[in-house]
Amino acid sequence: DLEMYILQGYTFAKLPMPLKQALGNSKREWEKAVVEYSLSHQLRWKKNIVRKILEDEKKYYNELLRYSREHLMLYPYHLADVMVLGLRTTPFAYYYSILSDMLRTDKSYDSLPNFTAADCLRLLGIGRNQYIDLMNQSRSKTGLGLFRKRVNPKQLLPTKPIGATNMEFWWQVHIGYVSEEDIKASTPDEHAFIDKLIDAGPMTCGHCDRAMIEALYVRGLVYLTVPISDEDCIVVPSL
Repeated sequence: DLEMYILQGYTFAKLPMPLKQALGNSKREWEKAVVEYSLSHQLRWKKNIVRKILEDEKKYYNELLRYSREHLMLYPYHLADVMVLGLRTTPFAYYYSILSDMLRTDKSYDSLPNFTAADCLRLLGIGRNQYIDLMNQSRSKTGLGLFRKRVNPKQLLPTKPIGATNMEFWWQVHIGYVSEEDIKASTPDEHAFIDKLIDAGPMTCGHCDRAMIEALYVRGLVYLTVPISDEDCIVVPSL
């Protein structure tokens, strides 16, 4: 019942009496339920009742990222425009942070949900065997005597994502967060492509230079989306 009323944007005052009673007639409990549901389902702030409870949009999305990382959830690809442009968090950076925290706290690879594990493998090239090797390396210690300490997991993880080798013709490429330093480090052709994306907006990958997309993707300057409509039928293969 809670889910339906949250998605329909009900305020506490408009809830039916039985539901209010189930919440102990507490507006605070209702707001906690709304926030918990919104974070756990990675809802967009602007379109949902949570915006009336957490009025700071950026703070909400930062909390959503924290919640998603702590619960080892999939990257919120449906919020990529906010995650990449607003919070500067690409899928690679997101999973890099998750794996770094797991290694630091000695979490087992089996704690990763299947689809999160598949995404880590796709973006970082780290599967079960690679993770076990990294765990063993991170447990080794450097230094002498009393000053010996564990290897920082961030020193062991890849610094760039694997190229978008599975990119399809119909996918779309979007401009990511691009700084002045990024522009200075770009070739004239890359600069021109970045300008085109800024001016024209998202473009179909098949109409662009694939090598150009991959070069900018690896640097985190563009991101890819898979356009899906309500009428599309999706089949998820077995892992």
